[in-house]
Amino acid sequence: MSDAKQTPDSVKKRTPEQIEAEIARTRAQLTDTVNELSDRLDPRAQIDAAKEVATERARSFADDVSRRDPKALATLGASVAAAALLIVLRWRRR
Repeated sequence: MSDAKQTPDSVKKRTPEQIEAEIARTRAQLTDTVNELSDRLDPRAQIDAAKEVATERARSFADDVSRRDPKALATLGASVAAAALLIVLRWRRR
């Protein structure tokens, strides 16, 4: 876009073709922005992106566990222990 502090003289110096070209550039930029925002805010696209991230993290974690990474094994152990604790607590309430 052009400078916001244009003087009336500099505006007069532009040709109709220059003005039309600037309008076309601005219109293309606005179209790109609207399309990008539409893609970012699309719930289905967000769900698909979240699924991809979760799948990749699960694969990475499984790979770490299979390589016997101590951090991954500790996380797995803590998760199993927490699940077991919740099951026991629920069972005791009955």
